[in-house]
Amino acid sequence: MKFIGFIAAFLMIGTIILPAQTYKPAERVYVKTSDYVKGHFNGETPKKKATIWVIGDLRDDINEVLNGADSTPVRYRYWRKDNKTLWMLNSVARNMSITAGVVVEDGKIVDITVMTYRESRGHEVQSRHHRVQYVGASITSDNNLTNSIDGISGSTLSVNSMKRMARMALLLHNDVTSDD
Repeated sequence: MKFIGFIAAFLMIGTIILPAQTYKPAERVYVKTSDYVKGHFNGETPKKKATIWVIGDLRDDINEVLNGADSTPVRYRYWRKDNKTLWMLNSVARNMSITAGVVVEDGKIVDITVMTYRESRGHEVQSRHHRVQYVGASITSDNNLTNSIDGISGSTLSVNSMKRMARMALLLHNDVTSDD
């Protein structure tokens, strides 16, 4: 009986003394940025990474797409060759951000890939079955995707985050290529 009392006292003291651990999911890095860029520009990286400043109407459109889910960045960096642009974007799903690469050519999504996933659940958005829905999508005048994107049970916030990044990439692509 003394032994059980000793164990109970030890466990109670241990829970008081030891600091509480918070759960932080591991980052899942699926693709490195350099590999992704080279893969979409025939094995070479375009010489200069460009920058677009988010001002004026573009800022209003991006704020509409983000709808308070993320803070609006001041600028975005991207790679461009001819009429193809590649964007590395971040968007918060539930608590943590997802980093995705989006390739747009002639105003349509060519590829969208999850680069790094930081959430504890919802990683199914990186599956090929989900990502293929975005291919060929463009943006409408009211900043929605032309393709209907199916949700994933239990991954609603991650799917919404991916949709936001797809819409942002299309808006940004149209803005940088409109001068041509």
